[in-house]
Amino acid sequence: MKINVLVTGIGGGSHGEQIIKSLNLVKDLDLEIIGTDVTTLTTGKTIVDKFYLVPYVTDCKYEEIIFKIIEENDVKFIFHGSEPELKFISENREKFEILGIHHPLNSKEAISLCMNKYETYVYLENLGVSLPKFKKINFVKDIEDIDFYPLVLKPSTGSGGSSDVYIALDKEDCVLLVRYMLKHNVDIIAQQYVGSHSDEYTIGVSSNNNEDILGSIIVKRYITNALSTYKKVKGEDNLFIISSGISQGKVCHNENLQKQAEEIAKLVNSKGPLNIQCREVDGQLMLFEINPRLSGTTSLRAMAGYNEPELMIKYYLFNEKWDNGYNDMTIMRTIEEVKIDE
Repeated sequence: MKINVLVTGIGGGSHGEQIIKSLNLVKDLDLEIIGTDVTTLTTGKTIVDKFYLVPYVTDCKYEEIIFKIIEENDVKFIFHGSEPELKFISENREKFEILGIHHPLNSKEAISLCMNKYETYVYLENLGVSLPKFKKINFVKDIEDIDFYPLVLKPSTGSGGSSDVYIALDKEDCVLLVRYMLKHNVDIIAQQYVGSHSDEYTIGVSSNNNEDILGSIIVKRYITNALSTYKKVKGEDNLFIISSGISQGKVCHNENLQKQAEEIAKLVNSKGPLNIQCREVDGQLMLFEINPRLSGTTSLRAMAGYNEPELMIKYYLFNEKWDNGYNDMTIMRTIEEVKIDE
């Protein structure tokens, strides 16, 4: 039985491209992988069976075009590869369900909560979860009572790939950076810089529609590599690093952190894939953010034997039991040149 799978937003090293790489590792399903992107200058199109050029989600023709692709190819499963398309599928999930198309999305409520970092922190803090200190910044004057330097300034909403994320070692740094970010209309949240870059993790937690935990997997990130470093600031006694959206490192087991991540998934009433960015400080999971989607480490996880796209297809199409087993292994990334036919 051939299963036609659509993956949107497959360019730019996105999590869409990661999903395709994972699907290409599947051996016991007959898959036809269809990919879409807003440009033909994408490496993702070289690793799919069919490629379609589509407009941006904001284009009034996007919906018509994407559903035509689905109809023409008898698509049974759809994965999004960008946050705008996550929102589109979430807002139109009933249309997909009527057509019998499965989409591994979280609930509208969980997506809305997790895509606003400030609201997520407040919600979890009220439930007793230990968090780095944080503060919403709407005006320069809002930094006057901050007492938790060094800190990270970042967008509370609408961010991706660590863009507009900065380290402030002191108030002077903070004033300069906040002025700059406000000038460019960034919705700012300040979060205490905690722990060491050597203890940074990304943890995937999958739940079903009944909020039951299906499984989890953890990657200890190596972020001193140039590909994985977004910002690096030398303080008096330490080196402060912000990781980029390019994750690599050791796929491993850490029962303590995975248990804490699974508890957070339950607290936000997760009903699908969830990706938790954090550091471990004295055995405590200290949360950076929650992405209500598959991770940029999806293909790394699949290489270790935990292929989430494959598991989702088998679970939702064939009612197969979720296999939570995987192997510990270190996986590093590099830059590869790909010839593109325009």
